[in-house]
Amino acid sequence: MLIPELEEQLLQLSLNEKLYIIQILAQSLTKNNTNPELPSKLSEFFRQSPLAEVIEEIDF
Repeated sequence: MLIPELEEQLLQLSLNEKLYIIQILAQSLTKNNTNPELPSKLSEFFRQSPLAEVIEEIDF
């Protein structure tokens, strides 16, 4: 799959589906963590990510 096709499909997902994809991607970044500078917990990853600023704008 090409990146533009993937981007188009991702933009069509619901908010919950997008959040799920973000969680899966974050887990894939922290799984088998060989870089000590990367956060080891998913919650820590989100605290350090630019998404932390956006979360205040989303009404759960």
